[in-house]
Amino acid sequence: MDTSELAAVYQWQYRPQSPRRPAWFTAWPGGARMAVGIIVLHEWESVPRPIRPMPAGAHHTFDFLSLGAREYGARHGIWRLLDVLDRRQVKATVICSGLVAELFPASIREAQARGHEIATHQYDQAIHPPLYKTKEEERDYLRRALDALERVTGEKTLGYMSQGPRPTPHTLDLCAEQGVVWTADYSDADVPYTIDVNGHKLVSVGYTMPGYTDNDLAALGVVAGLAQLKITFDALYEESARHPMKLCYVAHVHNSGRPAMAKLLDDFLAYSASRPGVWFYRCIDLARYWLEHDQA
Repeated sequence: MDTSELAAVYQWQYRPQSPRRPAWFTAWPGGARMAVGIIVLHEWESVPRPIRPMPAGAHHTFDFLSLGAREYGARHGIWRLLDVLDRRQVKATVICSGLVAELFPASIREAQARGHEIATHQYDQAIHPPLYKTKEEERDYLRRALDALERVTGEKTLGYMSQGPRPTPHTLDLCAEQGVVWTADYSDADVPYTIDVNGHKLVSVGYTMPGYTDNDLAALGVVAGLAQLKITFDALYEESARHPMKLCYVAHVHNSGRPAMAKLLDDFLAYSASRPGVWFYRCIDLARYWLEHDQA
């Protein structure tokens, strides 16, 4: 491919090749210097991925061990995380599969009632967008997810993240078509940026850049994971003395909903809240702030 072909593949006709810090961007809302966002992934897989291989020659292949991990997240993990967020008085963005809305609607209603934003994670965690063969197929599953969520919340869903997150060449067009305000599909910038899809503007709020998922930290062990998260916060907070910075942490209900990982989140929220000038954001709040001020 030549450079013009690469630019089209990368969708630089929509997304800026070099996201900038606008001149107006000298602080977050309320004059904060540092923004911290918690994304809770409330997922469901119709066919749970194996935690470990099934026995050789198994006649019954549905994996109830893997199902149990997902069930734990929906039965217990989401509630433990909501309690942690309440205790620290932090509002988060809860990104949900459409299947979660159909199978566990009470958990979504409770998250909404506690002031958290509800966004969509497409329909089924087992079917990532690159598997869709056509734009129409991807649209149908996205609409199915949005319809399921909106029946539960009674509100239009304004945020989107692909599973992975791995969008397709059609995803931005479909997000614009559905009136989405923000996307968390891109891990490519320290700051938000505006995406212009044929006149429809939405905001890239960022996904774990800079920041982590709980999968990253769990692999280190809880003690080392918390230390890593605190070190990263400290580095960003120090940099925020020169210009505003943000950190995104992603907590899966079936991972961070376990007691030790929930304690990691609890300790991190207490640690970051102890520093002056920290704003805890929901993705919709960050996106609206950016759209209100950015003229790019």
